[in-house]
Amino acid sequence: MLSKEERLAREIADALNDPDALPLYISFAEKYTEAHLRRLLQRVLSIPQDQIRKTRGALFTYLINQNYGKGNSRD
Repeated sequence: MLSKEERLAREIADALNDPDALPLYISFAEKYTEAHLRRLLQRVLSIPQDQIRKTRGALFTYLINQNYGKGNSRD
């Protein structure tokens, strides 16, 4: 049975079409709140593909790193 964090990470990986980064998304789900991750996911998915330089997964990771320390950590 998958944990809540693993289910969220799989959902993010599926939405971003980035299954290879599942371990990274699991670490994000363990570190950040679900609400924060869902907000960032919606933001990434709302951007047209032609405005994304690399991949949606790379953009999601970039935004996570930019928003680190904004009070959305589980700590």
